[in-house]
Amino acid sequence: MLSDTKKSILRKSPATLCVALSVALFFPPVLHSAGEPSYVEEIRRYVAEDKVYLLENIRQKVILPAEKLVIDALLSEDGPQAVTLYQKQLTQYPDPVLDQISTSRIAAYSLAKKSVMPLPRVTISEPSRKPNALGPIPEYVKQPVALRKEKSKQEMGIDTPTQPAQTKKAFALQCGSFKSRENAETLAKKISRQLAASVIPQGEFYKVILKTHYGSKEEAVAAAKKIPFETVVAQGL
Repeated sequence: MLSDTKKSILRKSPATLCVALSVALFFPPVLHSAGEPSYVEEIRRYVAEDKVYLLENIRQKVILPAEKLVIDALLSEDGPQAVTLYQKQLTQYPDPVLDQISTSRIAAYSLAKKSVMPLPRVTISEPSRKPNALGPIPEYVKQPVALRKEKSKQEMGIDTPTQPAQTKKAFALQCGSFKSRENAETLAKKISRQLAASVIPQGEFYKVILKTHYGSKEEAVAAAKKIPFETVVAQGL
């Protein structure tokens, strides 16, 4: 005969087994991610505060596939590519917190895409030419004024000095990236009390960039360490 204690354990075991099987079937990423560090709270907070640009600081530390997909999507400036990443996270690596972010971003992109109206086509008609009473127009007169002047200098033996190409300083420090222009301008005003900053529209985002530019990434990183607030190095702005 079985004791009352053993009978109680046997009655509870099927229920425990059912719960374990349900988790394995419907939440497989949860089981595989046991023991791995999660940054889901940082992702949720930066999105809520409209500071997704700060995700660049933890991008290399993230291990979990769901978090990597969402971070890559949030930092992407290519709308269709970001939507693809969000959809992949939803279907392959579901997560209660990240699902909300992916779903809302896909909906926002779809709404923005529908609101863009195509520009009307403008047809420029060729002006009617009246016959020239003095005869055909010489070829050199038809040429642009600047080209005629250049040719005249060459015929007179005057060398035209070539101006050296200016080196573009392609690196800057980014203080924020917002979908709201108002939020971007608010941050730019606060930062401008210490350092000159401007708002640059890029795609569907408004980026707050310090006006000082640098010739290399190393110079920008060294300058960022001396600034009393968080920044990330941006290129091509």
